[in-house]
Amino acid sequence: MQIKKNITYTLIANISRVVLSLVLVVSGFVKAVDPVGFMYKLQEYTKALSVEAFSDDWLLFFAIVMAALEFLMGVFMFMGVYRRFISTLAFALMIVFTIFTTYVYFTAPVDDCGCFGDAFELTNGATVIKNILLLLLSAAVFFGRRRLVWNISARNRWMVVIFSFFYIAVVEGMSLSSLPVLDFRPYAVGNNLREMVEGAPEVYEIKHVYEKDGERMVFSDSLPDSSWSFVESRSELVKEGEEPLIGDFSIVDWETDEDIAAGLLADTGYVCIVAIEFVERASVSRVDKVNDLYDYCVENNVPFLAATASGEEEIALWRRRTGAEYPIYWADNMMLRTMVRSNPGIVLLNNGVVVGKWSADGIPDVDSYSSLSKASNKLFKDFDRNSGMGFWMLLLIVPLVVIGLLDALMARYKRSKKPRRLPKEGEVLPVEEPAVPEIQKPDEEPEVTEEKKIQE
Repeated sequence: MQIKKNITYTLIANISRVVLSLVLVVSGFVKAVDPVGFMYKLQEYTKALSVEAFSDDWLLFFAIVMAALEFLMGVFMFMGVYRRFISTLAFALMIVFTIFTTYVYFTAPVDDCGCFGDAFELTNGATVIKNILLLLLSAAVFFGRRRLVWNISARNRWMVVIFSFFYIAVVEGMSLSSLPVLDFRPYAVGNNLREMVEGAPEVYEIKHVYEKDGERMVFSDSLPDSSWSFVESRSELVKEGEEPLIGDFSIVDWETDEDIAAGLLADTGYVCIVAIEFVERASVSRVDKVNDLYDYCVENNVPFLAATASGEEEIALWRRRTGAEYPIYWADNMMLRTMVRSNPGIVLLNNGVVVGKWSADGIPDVDSYSSLSKASNKLFKDFDRNSGMGFWMLLLIVPLVVIGLLDALMARYKRSKKPRRLPKEGEVLPVEEPAVPEIQKPDEEPEVTEEKKIQE
């Protein structure tokens, strides 16, 4: 009975470890691919809770560290690195997260917790339930840490540590220096903004009710015969309508107060948009490339415009600082920061579809391309930010599997090559003679000892 109980506790602890570690890896990874987006979520929290002690730089630093911490905890827990420390840290953090999200649920300062970045949206209620479940899992791991089965030995855990730090540093570094390596937002490359803005209307079907001999039937097409009498017509809902995935796409002309966003999406050719959240905070290191891109678009009859949330005075100062001649319109800053994680950033549309996005440092040199389509293909088609999740997961899983196999092979080799003790100076190790079992002849009577006589 005790053995069955021990097996049950061991299974619970190890299943909890695997589930919790995978959740931590996913949660940390989707934050790490977009640390700026996680910083925006932290800004929402600090604003809602009236905490003004942290600047954007500190919030970005915290976002980077928090994403890396979750990811590393997940990998270390799964592989078995620093068992006691990681299980204790995970349990402590889940207690803090559960208390905080419960407070958020009752006060409702934000709509989405941001636990999984832009990949998955959870309501405050769903977040509390999720954290309670994770708290139970972390408790099972913490109290059952001596029963856990690990995938790496203590002597080789340094390989997991170095690889994990290198992996998450590359992911966050690429996402900060350019654009997120994975884009889960509706403005991702390949998405049709025209369809996302319109949504899908409800679909109804007209039903005609006829009567014959006191029996009523519904016919949507022709009648079986002319003996049926018409009673009424009614419409029935066939398909529910869908809310637009993008409900805030609006670009307004300062002079006419006209929204030109619909016209941009209706254009069947290329449209180039420069998203500048706030011109007073925008980088001016690549404004020459923006101006060159504008000249190129003018020569090739490609609509080119900028959209910003700044006021007219700031825009006038921007024109004087950068020599910008392109038209600048107004747009909501939340929409602009969702479009592209760069200030400024370039969004290239073709027939309403996002075909290219560039950060300020990644704006293409138009002189090296014969058309904007080649520029977008060169920079974005080789690496699809929508389907790259499998690529990054393979980059994580394959090396960890290789490390685990190397650890197992090294342990097996060490056991097979265990060195024999060498004799000290002047010491002669005894040579053990192999034990030869004494064979008793069948015709001889076995010797009866005194002890056997007494027993008899």
